[in-house]
Amino acid sequence: MVLFMTLADMARRLNQEYMASRRNQKNLPAAFFITDQNSVPEPEKIITRLPEYCAVIFRDYDHPARENMGWKLSQTCQKKGLTFLVAGDISLAEKLMAGGIHLPQGLMHLAPQIRAKHSRWIITAACHDMASVLQANKLPLDAALLAPVFPTLSHPGDVSLGLSMVGKMTASTTMPLYALGGVTCENAADLAGSGIAGLAAIRGFKD
Repeated sequence: MVLFMTLADMARRLNQEYMASRRNQKNLPAAFFITDQNSVPEPEKIITRLPEYCAVIFRDYDHPARENMGWKLSQTCQKKGLTFLVAGDISLAEKLMAGGIHLPQGLMHLAPQIRAKHSRWIITAACHDMASVLQANKLPLDAALLAPVFPTLSHPGDVSLGLSMVGKMTASTTMPLYALGGVTCENAADLAGSGIAGLAAIRGFKD
């Protein structure tokens, strides 16, 4: 079995474990594939092979033709029945008729005004420490992405949160938290029982 399917399967298992322990929880994707052309030059190939329980976060902030690229990826997601989120740009998310938006940690305070305008969007935010998780829990967010959970190539100098801190974070909130950063098929199994709602990755979904 190819790597991204295995990682997606691990995410689904974690998501099912999470959902079984909670009532009246909004049905969210089990995994988020985050685009980054520097790491994954051909994201379409990943998207076309993602299972239906995954979603795509279009990042690529510095792409010279970001809107055009986003349109192509959004159409690919639509054909696959995958939820398409845009990272950090409300206007672009609206133009691309996205299903939601992902906010960097410093922009999560915008969640209330976004929710007021787009009640059906999936709204997620990045959280890098306990303080941001507690802040996110007070906002109309659907989920938060914790990063980096494990050592990661994207930010080699950053100190990872580790399993102990992840457990403390999930225990501190009723909001679904997803593990991002250095997640692989091997270490994803270590997140069982941690309270994590699923996985997010960039390189992890590559062949």
